[in-house]
Amino acid sequence: MRHAYAAPIVLLVFVSTFVSTKSIAQVAGDSASHRFIDFTAGMGIDMHSATSIVSYINLKGQPRLDEKVNEFSSAVEFYAVPELQVSRDWSVGIEYSLLIKSYAIDDRSGFSRSEFSYQVHMPTLLVHRLLLGEGYRVKLGGGLGYHLASFTQSFPTIGSEETFSATGLAFKLDAIGNTKFDETFYGSIGVDLRWDFEGALKESPGVPSGTAASVQLPKMNFFSAGLKFGVTFQLN
Repeated sequence: MRHAYAAPIVLLVFVSTFVSTKSIAQVAGDSASHRFIDFTAGMGIDMHSATSIVSYINLKGQPRLDEKVNEFSSAVEFYAVPELQVSRDWSVGIEYSLLIKSYAIDDRSGFSRSEFSYQVHMPTLLVHRLLLGEGYRVKLGGGLGYHLASFTQSFPTIGSEETFSATGLAFKLDAIGNTKFDETFYGSIGVDLRWDFEGALKESPGVPSGTAASVQLPKMNFFSAGLKFGVTFQLN
């Protein structure tokens, strides 16, 4: 599995280095041209797959067979991205996204409900290839990030919440289209694919995963495919 993601990650690092070198070399030649600085904010719906989390919830929540959690489900995401055009054909940005997901599970007796939820803070460095036209922009690229996940669970037998966390690397690919409404205001629609590898949840840094009920905590690894809608303000 690791080898499957090695090639795109190496390619992205190469592109990032190429963009930085090229932009420095072109500063003098491009100084007279106009480059945008913009800010995009919006929300999205993700088709979300977290296999380890789903297996854990189905085990701990003890749902009826017809109420077991499916591997693929929807999640909500909010995001904001400042972005700078560094040359005629390239831009770089820093994305902050917050993914929110929750589950409520009735056990087999029907008298007890367990709740599980998690938030993933997802800062990501982005590099985009630009396709510019009259009244529109298309951005193709992706990025790397280091993400933080917070997982909360509560059971009627415990009477209080338990919170765990995990951190790790993440990689995404995206395609974004901006439609111009006026000189400084654009609509934004995009799609992305995201792979997160935060690893096993822990009670606190340095503490091995595990619970008092001898059920090992899950890995906060997931894949998502998202559809994003937002607005873009051109600041320069």
